[in-house]
Amino acid sequence: MNLSFINIGTTEMYFLLIPFIFVIYTIYHIITNNNIPGNKKPLWIIAVLLFNFVGCIFYWWFGKDKSKNI
Repeated sequence: MNLSFINIGTTEMYFLLIPFIFVIYTIYHIITNNNIPGNKKPLWIIAVLLFNFVGCIFYWWFGKDKSKNI
């Protein structure tokens, strides 16, 4: 498939699709994660939407609660 009007081929579409899926999955994880307090969820969602791929990396690195419930 070639989108000639914007000059994007199949290979380039993968480079656009993979980060988009990563952002959507991160937002889903923020919403469904019960370890994040309710007042921090909107802040993380805004950060992910504003900073896209970098915001996702920051969330997975700093925002996700890594403590296990024992």
